[in-house]
Amino acid sequence: MKNFKILLTLFIPFQLVWSQEYVDIVSVSVGNVFNTSFENTEESTDVNASEIGITFPVKVNEQIALITGLDYGRFALSVFPGEDRISLDYLRLKAGINYKFSDQFSGSFVILPKIAGQRLRIFDSQTFIGGLVLMKYQKSDRFQYRFGAYASSEAFGVLATPILGLYYLSQNEKLEVTLNVPINGNLSYSWNKKMAVGVAFESPVRSFRLEQDGESPERYAEANTIDMGLFLEYGFLEKSLIFRLRGGYASVSYEVFDTNDKLPIRISAFEFGDDRNTLTPKMSGNFFAKAQLVYRFNL
Repeated sequence: MKNFKILLTLFIPFQLVWSQEYVDIVSVSVGNVFNTSFENTEESTDVNASEIGITFPVKVNEQIALITGLDYGRFALSVFPGEDRISLDYLRLKAGINYKFSDQFSGSFVILPKIAGQRLRIFDSQTFIGGLVLMKYQKSDRFQYRFGAYASSEAFGVLATPILGLYYLSQNEKLEVTLNVPINGNLSYSWNKKMAVGVAFESPVRSFRLEQDGESPERYAEANTIDMGLFLEYGFLEKSLIFRLRGGYASVSYEVFDTNDKLPIRISAFEFGDDRNTLTPKMSGNFFAKAQLVYRFNL
């Protein structure tokens, strides 16, 4: 068990989850945002999401662990009112190291290349390069500070996201808090050794290359989703297998732009110098439901 204490787990849209008590190796989820409407029209669309994240950490020595893995996701929806549904897919690789500077201070350095596009194809999809630097300070056995940044090239330009967070586990191990602001976070309370309830949020930003239609110029879709809601989870096999149900409200935005219509830079939710011409009407949010199955290695 000692070999796993310096490991970092990453799994997406980009989610950061790790603690001193466990490592999540595999996460599989399916979800749906219901009847997302288009502004000034009578049209709406469901947004179906399927995602899988795999992380395989490998210990090199007492200071270094390799981080490897991949993430895959598919989102099915209509991006134009009244038109046929399409699928937007991404495949991302994870490769990096976690380095332990001291008993209290460690850092993770990860490269995150990905391809993303409509009906994912290796040669027709767009390639993006991202990276993560995350530093961790272990205040105590049950409390940890985190700070760092994520950056990626996207179809709309450069995305940069500073990260501030923490991990906390109460003395009786019933209350658990994981925050990686502004990317994600959750707070859970365990009724017993198998069941827990809580609240969680996620705010991924993604972009996808769209297939060219006839003589029209090349286009891309920029996806921004913020969901927040309650969850109920149940653990099997001494909580090595976790089943989680989530539900709540999600704001949804899948805007389409011409390929040459870009942002100078986007920092988290803030778009600087955005004079782009969106080709789609705004989308509203609605209720969502999500089911997730996690394989967890308990330390």
